[in-house]
Amino acid sequence: MKRDWATEFKLSELILLKISGDIRPEQADRLRKWLQEDPEAVEYYVEYMMQYAGLTQPGDISIADLPEEKTSPVLETSLWLALSEFEKKAEAVEVERPPAESRPATDPPARPRQTRTQVSRFSLYTLLLSSAAMLFLIVYARFAPSVRGMEVATVSDALNARWGQAERTLREGTRLATKSDPLWLREGLVTLSFDNGSRVVLEGPAQFEILTGDQIHLNYGRLYAAVPTQAIGFIVSTANSKIIDLGTEFGVKAGVDGQTEVHVMRGRTMLISGAGKHSKTQHELQQGQARAVTTAGTVEDISLRNEAFVRRIDSQTALVWKGQKAIDLADIVGGGNGLGTGQINMGINYSGQTEMLETFTSEQGPTDYIPVPDNPFIDGVFIPNGPSQVSSGGIVYDGFEATNGRYWLGVLNGAWHQIERTVKVPRHQLRLDGKEYGTPNNPAIYLSSNQGITFDLDAVRSHTKMELTRFTALCGLSESYRQYWEIMKDYPYFREVPNASFYVLIDGQVRFAQRDMASTDPAMRIAVDLAAGDRYLTLATTEGSDKTNNGDWTLFARPVLEIQE
Repeated sequence: MKRDWATEFKLSELILLKISGDIRPEQADRLRKWLQEDPEAVEYYVEYMMQYAGLTQPGDISIADLPEEKTSPVLETSLWLALSEFEKKAEAVEVERPPAESRPATDPPARPRQTRTQVSRFSLYTLLLSSAAMLFLIVYARFAPSVRGMEVATVSDALNARWGQAERTLREGTRLATKSDPLWLREGLVTLSFDNGSRVVLEGPAQFEILTGDQIHLNYGRLYAAVPTQAIGFIVSTANSKIIDLGTEFGVKAGVDGQTEVHVMRGRTMLISGAGKHSKTQHELQQGQARAVTTAGTVEDISLRNEAFVRRIDSQTALVWKGQKAIDLADIVGGGNGLGTGQINMGINYSGQTEMLETFTSEQGPTDYIPVPDNPFIDGVFIPNGPSQVSSGGIVYDGFEATNGRYWLGVLNGAWHQIERTVKVPRHQLRLDGKEYGTPNNPAIYLSSNQGITFDLDAVRSHTKMELTRFTALCGLSESYRQYWEIMKDYPYFREVPNASFYVLIDGQVRFAQRDMASTDPAMRIAVDLAAGDRYLTLATTEGSDKTNNGDWTLFARPVLEIQE
């Protein structure tokens, strides 16, 4: 952006039209394009919005936590001097007035007759460019009432939402208007998509009001705001503060006691603390910082809580994302969405259904690839035995060794079982390197040989709106089998230490393979990078060189997809 007063004025004019709600679609497009293409214009926009927010707040404002080198181009002396100088040099505009009537010199001067002055378009621009006119615009912006009843946002998703007003159940697609009665979300989660591109997730119980197309007031509750570049300046207000977006994502908690918390997850925000006509302070918060504003308006440093706010929801898959860095594949096997909604002992049978798997039996598996239609993240399951189909897209992997085609139980989230044979094992718990797995805190996929499961990475991306960067896990045979084997080793069936093989495929191509691991071996770490075009992730185990799957308590521990926005 060319930093001269004329360019800055043009940008200021568009910003002011946006604030007042009078901006035309073509002007809004021009402003959006300008901000997207010009970093200096973004910086100017940020400073303008900061000063606007300050001028529209009653009470004195002091500045805290701001770098000394930062100045506001809106209030720079050079801009005001340039405007004043232009006013002095601008060509005079003649305004026609009715001719005065001829009167005797002795008559007292007549009172001027009230007439409506006609002003040309050019004279209006001259007035607009004057510092006095700029001051008028600022005063107008401070005291002008907000437009009431203008639709500016949409309820774009809702999960288990219950509203305080039974007659005002807001469903997906409902349009919301400014300056309406406060809305009370009794429980559940709601996503509001503003027309300017901003997205707000609210957690019940919460009460809020939409003030303008880029401002929401939170009486109490929690919200998370994600604001794109073109909507910089989005404001969240509470009883004692205003939080102004400066190109960021942030969470706000407003307590019923009047205290406010602000947590900046990305970018930066401007926090103006203080209520009513009391003095206020202004703080700039960077990514990773958090502040609390007390009921008295004082600001205190607090620790950032990365997972304190719901950032994204998907009602179709019950997705509730709070900033976790990984998708748990064991949770998905247990019927969940990868973020903790699955159940232990839930798994996939070879009819392609998700159910509780508690009967510990060995069976002959199918020879066909079995789709899993009731789980959007799982493409299918199969029994590896020589060349085997590993996806619904018809991909075949020919690197599996020939097996007996039998399996134990199914593909399972964890493994908590009562096993009764000659000896009773109180609890069949998975364990690698002395650590128990298959629990909510230490998840694992129990995938006894011979079994395979394929996940649909595109479905995970679609529902989470995240980029998948890597698959990681530990693999091995559970150490808990050793106790069982030590007791049963004198029986011919149990004389050999069991071994098994592990495979990780991406779109049918092997990315990890470890053959003939024994229950006495330490766990192996797996790390497979994922590209944007990778579609199918396959995990598989086979019986190994002992040619039996007896005792193959094989597992993938902490199997996760690492993610980033």
